Amino acid sequence: MSRDTQFADYIVEDVLGHLDGITRKVLFSGYGIYMKGKIVGIIIYGVFYTKTNKKLMEKYKSEGDEPFQYERPGGKVVTMPYVSVSLDVLEDRERIEERIWEAYEVN
Repeated sequence: MSRDTQFADYIVEDVLGHLDGITRKVLFSGYGIYMKGKIVGIIIYGVFYTKTNKKLMEKYKSEGDEPFQYERPGGKVVTMPYVSVSLDVLEDRERIEERIWEAYEVN
């Protein structure tokens, strides 16, 4: 699957463009999203995920967001410390900024 450059542009420029120091780098089959040099999120298969710790993961899962998971050869499912960002959060400047700062502090 190819990288969704348009979606990455939307996240970096439109959703997070008001924050200083937001950049993106190619990461596996997607992008890493950075703020001031620290990874705060990833874009994989057209979904934006923010970095979490255990507490944030539970908080956002309780709100309906999904953890980033992938399947290894042999069928083992691996859960990474990233959780999806819903459309209503992407469209709310205050809420997305809060999520990004939380992700920044996890690092």
